[in-house]
Amino acid sequence: MKKLGYILIFAVLAACSKNEKVQETATPPLFKELNTQITNLDFINTLTPTDSLNILDYLYYYNGGGIAIGDINNDSLPDIFLTGNQVANKLFLNKGNLQFEDITATAGVAGNSDWNTGTAIVDINGDGLLDIYVCAVVGINGLKGKNELFINNGDGTFTEKAADFGLDFQNYSTNVAFFDYDNDGDLDMYLLNHAVHTVNTYGPADIREKRNERSGDKLLRNDRTHFTDVSEEAGIYGGPNGYGLGIATADFNNDGFTDIYISNDFHEDDFYYLNNGDGTFTESLKSKFGHTSRFSMGSDAADVNNDGFLDILTLDMLPDDEKVIKASMGDDSPDIHKMKIERLHYHEQFSRNMLQVNQGGQYFQDLGLISGLAATDWSWSALFADYDLDGIQDVFISTGIPKRPNDYDYIKYVSNNQVQKELTKGNKIDKKAIQMMPSGAVANRIFKGSKNLNFKDRSGNWISKDSIMSTGSAYADFDNDGDLDIITNNINAPARIYENLITKNNKNFLKIKLKYKAPNIQGIGSKAIAYQNGNQQIKQLFTTRGFQSASEAILHFGFPDTTKIDSLFIIWPDNSVQKLSNLKLGKSLYMTSKENLEKVNYAELFPRNRPWFSKIDSLPGLDYEHKENRYQDFDRQKLIPYQISDRGPAVVVKDINGDAKEDIFFGSAKFEKSAIYFQTKNGFEKQSISALENDAPSEDISAIIEDFDQNGENDLLVISGGGEYYGENKALLDRLYLQQDKNFSKVEFPEYFENGSVVKAADYDNDGDLDLFIGSAAVSNDFGNIPQSFLLKNDNGSFSIDKENNLGKIGMVTDAIWTDFNKDGQIDLIVVGEWMAPKFYKNQKGKLISSKIDHHLKGLWQSIAEFDIDGDGDKDYLLGNWGLNTKLKANRDNPLKMYYLDFDANGSTETILAQEKNGNYYPVNGLDMLVGQLAYLRKKFPDYKSFAGKTIEEIFDKKQLEKAEILKVETLASGYLLNENGNFSFKAFKNPLQVAPITAFLEHDFNKDGKTEVLVGGNYFGTIPYHGKFDQLAGIMLQSVDTLMEAKDLGINFTQKAVISFNILNLEDREYLLVTYNNNKPEVYKLN
Repeated sequence: MKKLGYILIFAVLAACSKNEKVQETATPPLFKELNTQITNLDFINTLTPTDSLNILDYLYYYNGGGIAIGDINNDSLPDIFLTGNQVANKLFLNKGNLQFEDITATAGVAGNSDWNTGTAIVDINGDGLLDIYVCAVVGINGLKGKNELFINNGDGTFTEKAADFGLDFQNYSTNVAFFDYDNDGDLDMYLLNHAVHTVNTYGPADIREKRNERSGDKLLRNDRTHFTDVSEEAGIYGGPNGYGLGIATADFNNDGFTDIYISNDFHEDDFYYLNNGDGTFTESLKSKFGHTSRFSMGSDAADVNNDGFLDILTLDMLPDDEKVIKASMGDDSPDIHKMKIERLHYHEQFSRNMLQVNQGGQYFQDLGLISGLAATDWSWSALFADYDLDGIQDVFISTGIPKRPNDYDYIKYVSNNQVQKELTKGNKIDKKAIQMMPSGAVANRIFKGSKNLNFKDRSGNWISKDSIMSTGSAYADFDNDGDLDIITNNINAPARIYENLITKNNKNFLKIKLKYKAPNIQGIGSKAIAYQNGNQQIKQLFTTRGFQSASEAILHFGFPDTTKIDSLFIIWPDNSVQKLSNLKLGKSLYMTSKENLEKVNYAELFPRNRPWFSKIDSLPGLDYEHKENRYQDFDRQKLIPYQISDRGPAVVVKDINGDAKEDIFFGSAKFEKSAIYFQTKNGFEKQSISALENDAPSEDISAIIEDFDQNGENDLLVISGGGEYYGENKALLDRLYLQQDKNFSKVEFPEYFENGSVVKAADYDNDGDLDLFIGSAAVSNDFGNIPQSFLLKNDNGSFSIDKENNLGKIGMVTDAIWTDFNKDGQIDLIVVGEWMAPKFYKNQKGKLISSKIDHHLKGLWQSIAEFDIDGDGDKDYLLGNWGLNTKLKANRDNPLKMYYLDFDANGSTETILAQEKNGNYYPVNGLDMLVGQLAYLRKKFPDYKSFAGKTIEEIFDKKQLEKAEILKVETLASGYLLNENGNFSFKAFKNPLQVAPITAFLEHDFNKDGKTEVLVGGNYFGTIPYHGKFDQLAGIMLQSVDTLMEAKDLGINFTQKAVISFNILNLEDREYLLVTYNNNKPEVYKLN
């Protein structure tokens, strides 16, 4: 039976079940693209679709061929091997001067398989001669052949001997990697295979446990004369749902053993295999990565921030062209995404490139969006290298596909039952289906790296921007001039070499070639660490990288200083270390391992500071867990930008029962009981408070504990919200519980039926008791409408709305702080919220007067805290915003916009989110999302092609847009308001504080040095899959304007959890940090 397009079947199954623009000066080309007349590389991977083999029959028909680079004749010039899908493989001998000779026929390496894919050049038998391994796809639609191993005879010829080594697999192979996983001195092999869509490839994640011979990955141990399959005993998955497209090998945690990262396409998770050092691996993706690419393709590993730990870039298919974005299938709907996570137990996956930055070997942090690398369209191969020799990693990405099988109109066409029947017959309708797929020919991309990990797109400058379709790619110094050139294997076009021109004017390089003991003569797995002016760079030697390809076996460095490097450490595969010093740059270094070297001490090489915190299991008796009810906001209002029902729980740490010990109040979600825990000498005891239990239907968002009636006992005020209740539902009412003689009773409190968000207490009228500010968040079931917030005056525990201070509709409030910001001795108020600027209210003898500050600060503000960040003695204010690691963009000139109106005149309002791109505003949501709420748009846009690329003005009626209220966001950056003699100016935080929404600040002297610091936390999960999951903020300790400590050095990790609040908890003369999360158990850390 014909297979439908490779996105189609999964789609059908799923249906069933601060960024200012800067004008940059032009830079000269870094690369020169050489044509075939110069190089004599007369290889074209020509695809010729047939009735029995095309994209409808084989889902990876357009994946293209691979490349392997190696010096096969030991003349110090790297040679080239190119694989073909429907054409023969070719081997080209490097003759110097970037000219090559086709020696395929005499070498005997054309191959006998019908469809070749990945390849590697490796000395597999340790004889000093490089051999060639070639992967093949066998058994699909009559494809014949096997994986082949061409052994180098040393005379320019090769003999195929895969069977002799036990490597003649007849699988659906994608690529191969050689490395020494068991540190026994020889090179083992990982065979990366891929599935094809069948009924056996869908289902829960645990089907990966059932091994599949043809599509399952394999780990082969080198037993010197033969390779043994040890996959199962080593802990390597080989199931029917593994769609392996990428493999990266590296010692990611710097323990001396090689780990493995596998990129899997479609619904299967990527795999992160941590080497246990005993011949086995532990798959650890979910605990080490918050989320991954959805359609993971090629990958590469390199230390992009020069911290000594290798990071990972995985590629996907997110376009940056508005037409292609709106016409192409990308992320799942919220319901399907939730089903995969909760019922099928797959990990979080989102359709975009991800730059996973290694946090000291402990976990990874995705900075793909903030780095500028997230969207490079249909991307195959990534190659990190310092192409411009400035000491910072750049990256080349090969892209393009002849036809886009994820085109929505194509998917809709072939999903038709009648069309499916015709497709199974293999008639002319096949051609029509293929013709419906638009071209995916796009330009290759290259990005210049920077110290802050903001990559600058140099496509069109460093390389041309022509729409060649490149799949496999590799780098090598083909002309031995000291820089790295690039070669690509292209579909239906000649292979191309990009000659790097940098060393014509820049000799800041060091190129290292290793000679290690047999059989691993090339020293695969070795590390090189170079030090210059107090800065380090680390490289590890693995040739397999990118996609279906293997680069030259060299270690290559660039440096910002042109003279020399201070020292160089070579860590050989047996973890012995060889040291050199005062090396001049601009040369190639050939190093041979020495005998009797010292073993490296990784703890000394990568020292860790004593952590400030130590996580403990819990405190005795503290068994609280916050559990959200299963309500999803998008079911009621599909077009809101994010949820509002997931902002709890309330939490307060304070002495409740008057015994001078700190107790804890935890709020609850809808229909869950709030909880009070009294501290005892042994820990905590949960209390039963009947007055609270009666209010279980309410959702507790904020709370405060104070002695409001001044009777010597603390009382409790709980703010209700949750985003689910609306109108005059009693569950929205805030509740005041006064304590008398150790008993709580609920008393009257003003009624105003708002979706509450925050309560803060202060005696703003200076009458001796505590008054209240109560802020309200977005209006339930009417997102975009502005709610009322209130000041409440206290009269001995009886509260009333302060009508003289009528705040009214000040915004969608999220947080507030009472503070004397003008130093007049009176307590003032600052309020922050979403779709608004921070609002300052100056206190003039009990009258709060709005006070203007710097304009253009409308944001999605989540939190505020007071902190003297510049140490000048006055009060600055920290502001938590959405962050910059997001698809959303906003600045003063081009704000993020949200149109609020009843667009379809049905009595209910809608919101349309729009952002600027190339001078126009486009809706953030695609056609399906818009039509799901505004059905009338389907008539205007009957297909996706008619909708794709349309501006907001072309989609909606002009009168509607003029009538709509427009809410704006002018900055998404978190930062601080710097107090300069009473004038406040906004300064954005550095990138580590921009990776996710900041929801919590806590000022405290954590390290007991007499100075306070601020602990920063956040993350937020209430968005549709298109936006991803903001789960990457692990925690930051902010010490001053220029000083911060990251979580890996503190002993904390808040990734994959949504922080609601921090509290210091004193128990038995010891301080603890209590971290409260949404929809999770709290965590407790001991302060060291």
